[in-house]
Amino acid sequence: METTAKTEFSRPLRIKDLKKRVTHLEVEATPAECRALAERFGLPALASLKATVSIERLAKDRAVRIAGTIVAHLNYLSVVSLEPFEADIAEEFSEVLTGAADSGHQVEVDLPPDDENMGLIEDGGFDLGEVISQNLSLLLDEHPRKPGEEEAPDGIVWTDSDAEDEDENPFSVLAEMRDRLRNGD
Repeated sequence: METTAKTEFSRPLRIKDLKKRVTHLEVEATPAECRALAERFGLPALASLKATVSIERLAKDRAVRIAGTIVAHLNYLSVVSLEPFEADIAEEFSEVLTGAADSGHQVEVDLPPDDENMGLIEDGGFDLGEVISQNLSLLLDEHPRKPGEEEAPDGIVWTDSDAEDEDENPFSVLAEMRDRLRNGD
C-alpha cells in the first residue's frame, strides 16, 4: 500500500477487510485535514469535505471499483477580482483501482465509459482518503469567478465560449452589404 505519511487526508483500507461484494462507507475530513487539503489545492479555505462511497471488489480482489459522491464547501479566489467567494461541490465520481503492472498478474476489468481514472492497489490495499482527495482536485474549477463576474473592471469580458469554436458565416459580409444597400447607407 502506498505510504500515507504525506497524504493530508488518509483513510487506508485493505481489500481483505472489505465486505465480499460491496462495502458502503461515509468518510469526512477533520478541520485539520480540510486546512491541509486547502493548502495543497491552493484554496483560501476548505470548510468541509464528505464522501459517500461504495467499494466493489473485482477480478478476484485484484481490482476495486469505487463510486460515490463528494460534497465539499470551499472558498475560491476569483481570477477576475481576486476576491474570495464561497462555493459548493456535490458531484459523483467513479474510479477503478488495479494491482501494480509489475505484479505479474494481468487484470481485466470491464469499464463503463465514466471509469477513466485508474489508480493502483499496492500491498493489498489503497488509501480511500487520497482517492477522494484526487477526485476532489479534478472537480475544482480551474478558473473560478465570483457569480456575476463576467466583465472585469478593466473591461475584459470573460466568457466560457471558445472564440475558435465560433465559425463566422462566410456570407455574413454579403448579407450585411445587402442590408446596408436596402437601407440606403
